[in-house]
Amino acid sequence: MTADTGTAPAGHGLLLAQIPHWDASLDETFHSIHQALLLVHRLTIVISARSGEADASEAARGLQAADGRSGSKLDLVAQAKGTALAPGATFLNKKSLSSTSLASLASASSTASVFTTFHSVQRVLSALYVSFTKHAMALERPLAELDIVLEDSCGYEIGAAAKDEIPFDVFLGVDQAVKMLNELNEKRTENGAKTLPIITLKTAPPSLSSPDSRLVDAIDCCVPNTDVEEGQYSDVALGGTFDHLHAGHKILLSMTAWVTSHRIVCGVSDEELLSTKKFKDFLEPLDKRVKAVEKFLRVFKRSLVCEAVPLHDIYGPTITDKQLQALMVSKETIKGGAAVNQERLNRHLPPLKIEVINVISPTETEVDEVSLKISSTFIRQYLSELAASKVSMATGTAS
Repeated sequence: MTADTGTAPAGHGLLLAQIPHWDASLDETFHSIHQALLLVHRLTIVISARSGEADASEAARGLQAADGRSGSKLDLVAQAKGTALAPGATFLNKKSLSSTSLASLASASSTASVFTTFHSVQRVLSALYVSFTKHAMALERPLAELDIVLEDSCGYEIGAAAKDEIPFDVFLGVDQAVKMLNELNEKRTENGAKTLPIITLKTAPPSLSSPDSRLVDAIDCCVPNTDVEEGQYSDVALGGTFDHLHAGHKILLSMTAWVTSHRIVCGVSDEELLSTKKFKDFLEPLDKRVKAVEKFLRVFKRSLVCEAVPLHDIYGPTITDKQLQALMVSKETIKGGAAVNQERLNRHLPPLKIEVINVISPTETEVDEVSLKISSTFIRQYLSELAASKVSMATGTAS
């Protein structure tokens, strides 16, 4: 089945996006997102690093290109034939590359993870989430939902109909992804589930660069760069409102999960801390917000222990939990991280490593306009106006 904008939207679609290396163009994925929004109400993008020999060669070319940039770090993890390279132990630099290593990478196994630095994961997730939000707003669908999952680190075969998996209604992908989607349907059959229809999306025009390409480099360079590796910390904390879980929340949760190997402690603000929020009548109940956090983290990285707990003050368990090693904060909450560490010192606990995440750059005007709508306040305002509109229509009809 080929993508057709006249097709009635399905419920929940799984879009398989093949991204062979960190420096690969995202134009194809941007193009697919735009099409998928016309076809489904809800979307989950599965980023797959699996590729054939041609894509392995492209990965090597990406390394060669990066090698030509003075002072650049090469963050592609590859598994050369006969040589397994340990994750997190292959931060290559210019001096370590040779024609032999490039040749090995060109013929590398296709199963290796390509996202090996915090920044490379963050920039891809941010670009795709912002692109989705941008197009959803253009279609007047501000409540459209997107989840992004990294196939290599989620810990399960998403789409294969595990008993506790979120159900899907349709698979989507370009021609090159159809074989993998058919294999996924075979797994569904083995698991006793029905196969799903596959919609083949149109490929991006080769001569045109997506206008969303600028999003890839829209990470704020003013935010301190972090060299943290995947799974570097055993126990990590973060906190927030997590009201009407949106793209900004999901990027924060995803990056926290990416750096964590065992347990995430997520504080969720209770109603008393939110008494001054705008449009507070449209705040989600605490238990719903807690469940949304737990559900998303289970989708993104199933192996983690997730402790989503109510926050009754600004500190929560960060000042009592002895096992915590790091605290994930946003650019706006760095001072809060410093306050947490001061209180831990007062209690004779070791300070937490503060890791900072930023979604997009405020210098990107177009992107910043979208970011204003990636907020719980915007969603509550939208729901408030929608409710008022319905009341007005009902009153008009009655009169």
